[in-house]
Amino acid sequence: MDYPLEGIRVIDFTQYQQGTVSTVMLADWGADVIKVEPHGMGDPGRTLGPRGPKGLRSGYFESNNRNKRGIVVDLKQEKGKEIIYKLVKKGDIVAQNWRVGVAERLGFGYEALSRINPRIILLNGSGFGREGPMKDRPGFDAVGQAMGGILSVTGPPGIPEQPIGAAVGDQTGGYLMAFGALLALYDREHTGEGQEVDVSLLGGVIGIQGHVLQAYLLTGQVPKKSRGRISTAIYSLCFKARDGKSFIIQTAGRKAKEVLYKMINQEELLDDPRFNSREALEQHQDELIDIFAEAFATKDRDEWLKLLVEADVVCASVYNHADVAADPQVLANEYIVEVDHPIEGRMKILNNPVQLSKYKAKIGVAPEQGQHTEEVLREIGYSEAEITELREQEVI
Repeated sequence: MDYPLEGIRVIDFTQYQQGTVSTVMLADWGADVIKVEPHGMGDPGRTLGPRGPKGLRSGYFESNNRNKRGIVVDLKQEKGKEIIYKLVKKGDIVAQNWRVGVAERLGFGYEALSRINPRIILLNGSGFGREGPMKDRPGFDAVGQAMGGILSVTGPPGIPEQPIGAAVGDQTGGYLMAFGALLALYDREHTGEGQEVDVSLLGGVIGIQGHVLQAYLLTGQVPKKSRGRISTAIYSLCFKARDGKSFIIQTAGRKAKEVLYKMINQEELLDDPRFNSREALEQHQDELIDIFAEAFATKDRDEWLKLLVEADVVCASVYNHADVAADPQVLANEYIVEVDHPIEGRMKILNNPVQLSKYKAKIGVAPEQGQHTEEVLREIGYSEAEITELREQEVI
């Protein structure tokens, strides 16, 4: 099968999650992503997270590095740099998420790379952006969530802030880097020149909040934590049913609210002054949520979901990961697929979340450390004798 990004070569220095997600998005759609790792441990992500049934593969690493080819190169040796420069000469994208300044010190900053190949695109992932007083500091997902403001509006009031249960800063940063790569590739088709793409954890978390943060910029009113997202126009609330199982509802507009109030036999609340203006609702929203919670505790979750779906109210079960992996809707859309892993055997993996009508994303696995080193070196002109010498010198 041909893929949209077939023929695009990516030299991938990224590690952990933010950067590796960006390059796995490209690899899934056919880009030849060459993952460059140092001797020893390699990408620290190899050691993180639960392992497969045989205890040999990290789910964290597998998710972030599928469909890539892996090479080991010592970037501090001149002969190691020469390997990278040969790859860059015929490459399209270089991706890195080291601390700001490290790429330049190693000789892989944009100025140096563009002298070798003016068409090269450099993807830079950072914690806080490439400018400002914090640019040199390292960053992980949780600090992006914290400084980006999303933790301040997450969870019920009165409890300490906790990171969201998935690395939304890392994941969003990765998606944005991949998007930036496609923009730069498209621009190169018109200009013939590459450029730098900069994405940070802080910027990504700010971006995903969209209208919530924009509302503050317009009004100056700082949003607070609450037991749900609730306003005169929208209810987005989670409840526990009689059987202890949770579900969520989201309504928009008066008509949907009318249906909801009728369902719990509280139609008089529609015109209750406590809940009909933004100011009043801010003071009394806990009372309204308590009314809903008491009503929804009278039936099992499936009973409520059946009634809500029949009434065309937007709703869903609150799933744990086992529920997600087994859900017919998830499987029908191939958000999770199966693959024959060379080490773990038959296993389920995440599929690329983007779907195209003409193509299916590649389904593959992550490379062993250095698995493709000799293969890649042969492709860029190294002889068997030269490869043997490089290995003896621990360049590769």
